[in-house]
Amino acid sequence: MNGSIISWLLAISTISIYFDVAGASASAQCLGVDQRSLLLELRKSLVFNASKSSKLVQWDRRASSWSGVTCEDSLVVGLDLSNESISGGINGSSSLFKLEFLRSLNLAFNDFNSSAIPFGHTNLSRLVHLNLSHAGFAGQIPVDLSRLTKLRTLDLSSLYLIELPLLKLEKPSLRSLIGNLGELRELYLDQVDVSAEGSEWCNTLSSSVPKLEVLSMSFCSLSSPIDASLMSLANLSVIQLDGNNFSTTVPSFLLNFSSLKKLSLHECGLWGEFPQKVLQVQTLQTLDLSSNQLLQGSLPDFPKDSSLETLVLSETNISGRLPDSISNLRKLSRLVLSHCRLSGLIPSSMKNLSELTYVDLSWNNLTGLVPPYGASRNLTQIILSNNALTGQVPFVGWEDFLNLEFLDLQNNSLEGHIPPALFTLPRLKTISLSHNRFSGQLIINLNVSSHQLGFLDLGSNQLQGSIPASIFGLQGLTYLKLSFNNFSGSINIDALEGFGNLIYFDLSYSGLSINVMPSASTITSSFPDFFRLSLASCQLTTLPQFLANQSNLVFLDLSHNYFQGEIPQWIWTPKDLQFLNLSSNFFEGFETPPCNLTSVLSIIDLHANMLRGNVLPLPSYALYLDFSSNNITSVIPDNIGGYLSMTGFFSLSKNNFHGSIPKSICKAHYLEVLDLLHNNLNGTIPDCLMMASLNVLNLRNNYENLLQGKIPLSLAGCTMLEVMNIGNNKIDGTFPFHFKAISSLCVLVLQSNKLHGEIGCPQSPSTCLLTSWDAMKVNVDFNHLQYQYSQLHGVYYQDTMSVTLKGLRLELVKILTVFTSIDFSSNRLEGPIPDTIGDLKALYFLNLSHNAISGSIPLVLGNLHQLESLDLSWNYLNGTIPAQLVNLDFLSFLKLSNNQLVGSIPTSGQFLTFSKSSFEGNLGLCGLMLNKSCSITTNGTEEAGDDRNNDDSEKMWFYMSMSLGFVVGFWVFCGPLVFIRSWRFAYYRFWDIVLFRHSCP
Repeated sequence: MNGSIISWLLAISTISIYFDVAGASASAQCLGVDQRSLLLELRKSLVFNASKSSKLVQWDRRASSWSGVTCEDSLVVGLDLSNESISGGINGSSSLFKLEFLRSLNLAFNDFNSSAIPFGHTNLSRLVHLNLSHAGFAGQIPVDLSRLTKLRTLDLSSLYLIELPLLKLEKPSLRSLIGNLGELRELYLDQVDVSAEGSEWCNTLSSSVPKLEVLSMSFCSLSSPIDASLMSLANLSVIQLDGNNFSTTVPSFLLNFSSLKKLSLHECGLWGEFPQKVLQVQTLQTLDLSSNQLLQGSLPDFPKDSSLETLVLSETNISGRLPDSISNLRKLSRLVLSHCRLSGLIPSSMKNLSELTYVDLSWNNLTGLVPPYGASRNLTQIILSNNALTGQVPFVGWEDFLNLEFLDLQNNSLEGHIPPALFTLPRLKTISLSHNRFSGQLIINLNVSSHQLGFLDLGSNQLQGSIPASIFGLQGLTYLKLSFNNFSGSINIDALEGFGNLIYFDLSYSGLSINVMPSASTITSSFPDFFRLSLASCQLTTLPQFLANQSNLVFLDLSHNYFQGEIPQWIWTPKDLQFLNLSSNFFEGFETPPCNLTSVLSIIDLHANMLRGNVLPLPSYALYLDFSSNNITSVIPDNIGGYLSMTGFFSLSKNNFHGSIPKSICKAHYLEVLDLLHNNLNGTIPDCLMMASLNVLNLRNNYENLLQGKIPLSLAGCTMLEVMNIGNNKIDGTFPFHFKAISSLCVLVLQSNKLHGEIGCPQSPSTCLLTSWDAMKVNVDFNHLQYQYSQLHGVYYQDTMSVTLKGLRLELVKILTVFTSIDFSSNRLEGPIPDTIGDLKALYFLNLSHNAISGSIPLVLGNLHQLESLDLSWNYLNGTIPAQLVNLDFLSFLKLSNNQLVGSIPTSGQFLTFSKSSFEGNLGLCGLMLNKSCSITTNGTEEAGDDRNNDDSEKMWFYMSMSLGFVVGFWVFCGPLVFIRSWRFAYYRFWDIVLFRHSCP
């Protein structure tokens, strides 16, 4: 009996399921005539792309099915028109709002072109599910949505990629919208501008939608705090509040929801201690607290009964080790801990995570080997880049990762051979192994027909040998980088014929040479159309002819080769070319004058060629122009400023430009580097130079004609100036006190000019020039002064500076941190050295030599503990050498010669390493370095004596006293033994007792 009842119930259930499925799939049979008419009328009113439509395009009176339509009892109850490429708008009189029996409406992922959500939803009072997400609606959300009191799901969210919210809640407010939606279970308002303050939005939710299970309000301009009133929403299982500025700690009450499955507070300004208890919540499946940089702490031991599937803590301040207990997260599928402060080994226990599909531990300080992932054969992405991993990558096991699509191990210290098995994985699309220490022969064995590799970056390693021919079978490659390796042999340009998809190709400094003489068929058939081509240092002697046919080329680097003759006209013709680097070649000129250059070309580097003549290729909107180290003999064009309106870097250094600096250069308002070093310029420095962005100004001359006049007052407006070199000119006038406004100065070279006056400011020491140079007061952690002009192309400038350093005239290609310096040498400066110089504690080099500076050496120089070079020679300094200078532990060069110093030279610290030349020319100095002894006068001071005579007499008396002492001592002891018999017998008897008293029993 019981068995028959169960069978009957199962039959009824099966029949019920059948009719439900039939109603959804065979909707044509249940649509009434009036309902069909309404749908056809709706189709006619909508604007959509028929080629992208899969539903509306099939609607037809004769249609056997109506895709996207669900009906019951001949009535339309569900309408899904998502992803139908609908554009335009929907008005309130649309037949859509006549489908009054609708319970579900989905218009998501269309493009209603920022039109308003139409009024008319009040006619759809039966709606239970409404989805208008990512549909391109904009403006105020209409009040009639609040009358849909049966709603269980409301989705008005927009794409996160849009910076400004498309929809907003003002009138009605959040309370007005959801106040009557008591049946609501799911609320999605992502990217809607709610702009609710304080606890207002929390109280509104808790009092209006008590049955809410899913709350998603990301990027809604919500403010703190997250109020505890949310706890009344006892059924919440999803809390997603990303992108709101709460500026608070993680509220502990969020961990008390008994059904919580997802907690996402990405980029919310969270701070304080990472709540380890959140990982103890047994129901939690997804945790995302990423992009909260002030959130700190460490990871706890993970529980064995965890339900966690996704853990994202990237861009936080989480530190410490990744615990071995991570293997307890048996359900973990996605692990993202990038840009944290993790250290130590990657636990080998991770090999037990069989459900793991995505792991990103990049940008940490993880050490040790790349771990085997063993059971994690479902992995699609492995990202371990930018760590401190060492050792060899395992050769075995990779063949099991048949789902792997993305492998990134770049920027570590991995070594050994690259596992050949990587190139056999059928779904692998990206291999990034650059900036490691991989060596040996590159071996590529692959099944070309099934390989999907599109991105291969092996740059900056130590790979050797020839390139395997099989690499040219990777015909799906779009990105190939082999630069900075130790390959050998050559590549024929014809080998690229099969790379029809290749747009990024970099062989620079790879050790390979390139034969650039392809066949005619190669050029005209399937030769790649590059976006970026880098062939620097590839032993090229002839420009590749295929470049003349490139239509999409944006970046071209042919530097450090052996090109000669003239630069051809076609090199300037690619319409999208932005970056051109032909530096360090042997070009002598231009085939035709490069006039009317395309405005797209913004970066030109022709540095270190043999260019002659007086023609400069000047695009209309250049960002970076380097014509330095050539043989150009010309004047700087009067209208040069018209071409530099957007320029950040401009260098004509080490040429033979003559004439004056045109005033039009003052129109270059965005210049960061102006380098006219080593030319033959004359005239004056333009008095209009006032560039707020200028970091480097280099006007040092090296020939006969020199700049004259005064340092213009306008330079005080260059408030971001860090490096200024106007040395070796004929600049006159007083010391430039107007530089006190430039607090960023860290290198100032005024050497070899005609400046006069005092360095100090006796009338107003509080506003003294030296007190305002903040950049010289602190030790900033820079490797060198360099300026980037293109993030897309990675263009850097490293300044070259000529200074008198450690007694030698040096050209420093890099200005290191340690080169925080002042060089005022070879002028006519006078007066004392100001005490305020002691505040410049980041100063490494100070040169005030060959001036008329007087007074004593300031004691405060002993505060400059970073100082490595100090040159005060050829002045009129007097007094003694301060004892405080012995505290300068890094001082390796000291020159105080040719002054009027007196007293003894210190004999401790670094002073023991300096030679006589450091002190000579000071008649009053004394000490071992000068072979002069210091005598004490009646008033207690030390004076230099004649060390040569004193030394001779002292040596004579020393040796005489030694001889006399020996003679006297000998006869005092031995005389009585020789002349007094009783003493002699007593002496012998004493030694008999001492030597033989233990010899007999």
